[in-house]
Amino acid sequence: MALEEGAWREEVSGHYNGAIRIHEQLLERPALPDRIRVEALHRLGICYSMKGNFTPAVARFLQVVREFPDAEPFAQKASHNLLLLSPESNPSDRSWFRDERLFLGDLALVLDAALTHSETHAAREAIGEAVGALRMMRRQLTGEDLQSADRTLAALESLETSLDTSLPSDPAGPRTMSQNVAWTRGKGRAWMLDRVSLAAPDDANAAILECRDRLARALLAQDAAEVRHQAGRAARWAEPVVRAGRESLTASYRGLVEESMAAVAARASVGRFAEARAVWFQSTRTLNRAFGAFTLHVPGLSDFPEEVRPALVSVLTRIEEALHAIESPENGADPQAFLSEALVRLREIEAQWGAGRGATPSVPAFSDPDAPGRQRLRRWAEDWRAVLATLRAGDLPRARQLLKPYEL
Repeated sequence: MALEEGAWREEVSGHYNGAIRIHEQLLERPALPDRIRVEALHRLGICYSMKGNFTPAVARFLQVVREFPDAEPFAQKASHNLLLLSPESNPSDRSWFRDERLFLGDLALVLDAALTHSETHAAREAIGEAVGALRMMRRQLTGEDLQSADRTLAALESLETSLDTSLPSDPAGPRTMSQNVAWTRGKGRAWMLDRVSLAAPDDANAAILECRDRLARALLAQDAAEVRHQAGRAARWAEPVVRAGRESLTASYRGLVEESMAAVAARASVGRFAEARAVWFQSTRTLNRAFGAFTLHVPGLSDFPEEVRPALVSVLTRIEEALHAIESPENGADPQAFLSEALVRLREIEAQWGAGRGATPSVPAFSDPDAPGRQRLRRWAEDWRAVLATLRAGDLPRARQLLKPYEL
């Protein structure tokens, strides 16, 4: 009945926010039959794409294809919708490509560790995940991107063959060793690990991505102290958002990152590195399936000292919630309250860091009233006060339009 109500809101009334809420609540139910889950996931993707939110739409369609490849007609419909959301149809939206490339980079790090420690089962599992992702991606790629994907796919398949034909008594035989060296030095692995071409300078999640990459390399080196250090760094970045009031996609994502890295660090601390790598692999897969490689974009992040950025993410989470309250008034949330709280937090940031309190080597420049970060804070405050005035005048469409650039 819940599925039918969500479908009615989507297809008949065009009330996509309401349909999204129903489908997400449905997917949270334990022991939900697969036939219900796959349809709810597909309908979620449709609702997000109709709203123009292509990143979560692609994540849901990919989840259908990966987890339910034989569930027709939804697997076929999801594949078709992924093609519709390809760069040819939406040249300005490459978020799906970035998300998949980030996931491939995580898998390459998992594969490195498995090969280094001759963990053939884990290596085969990582290769299988990567091959599946590449086969799905290549249907949406052209030109140089397609060539890179095909080259990487061929290298992975060759590596997989060498693992399959190795002797159980000698999993690291000469042929396998030769293939491992070829893979390590090859262009396919380099393409999977290339983060630079995907990174946005104003990406607030870049710090956590860096922590996760360093943690994966520390696992490979069996450096328990570095694993703990990187897990702690990621937790410090995630904590302000996880702690910030109402649940949001941002908080859910960061919370899962924090929990998974803590679990990995706990096992590495007592020398259980194989188990830590297995947990890392599973958490990487879970993150990608649940969120894509969900990335939080904060305009002008590079204008601010690193110490200020977690507080900014917390502020902008409030703005995201104000926007959701405007778009879904039936939820009864007050967007003006969220905006007012965001403005209060902006003033607190200026008072703390602008006065130079808690100064560190990178913070004093922020105390200059003409510093780019201070100017950006003032511009944000002006914009959000304008939104408040628009809301008080009862013009919800205009308020939504003004706030949309700040959507996370």
